[in-house]
Amino acid sequence: MQKSVILLLIVGVLIPIGIALSYYSSLIITKDLVTEQSSIISGDSLQVDAELYPSVSKIGLYFVQTMNFDENSIHAKIFDPSGSQIVSKTLESEKFEDRFEILTSGTYILVVENSGPEETVIIGVLSYLPDKGIISLSYTGVYMLIVGMMGMVGLGVFVIKNRQKNDVS
Repeated sequence: MQKSVILLLIVGVLIPIGIALSYYSSLIITKDLVTEQSSIISGDSLQVDAELYPSVSKIGLYFVQTMNFDENSIHAKIFDPSGSQIVSKTLESEKFEDRFEILTSGTYILVVENSGPEETVIIGVLSYLPDKGIISLSYTGVYMLIVGMMGMVGLGVFVIKNRQKNDVS
């Protein structure tokens, strides 16, 4: 029975650590996200403004999701703080993510235009590209949770088999 107590302690520690790492990394990844959502009629646009600084990260990230996707009808543009257009894309699917370079400090603007025949809900996100260390911290938390859960199942099987052996003896 001593083995099961030690295993219970090990998996019992893995699960809360995994939860804590996942929670902490999610907080860091989402703290700088600027998100806007709106129902946009044909010919109208959604605008997302975010203060971005190259000292934080030299790479920005934008994400666009649409409902009622119609091919070649949703266009995304990024403007730098001087008002120059630095990105122009036509969305090819209902979810689209891309990166752009942050060269100067200031307000970057994501403009998502609907040129389709019908109204659609658009979600626009503008932020920094998350650091690789934070992303690996997030994966580590998820893996620890999975190992902890699998350990709980394995521990349950181990305890049941041991009880059956003890009951037979």
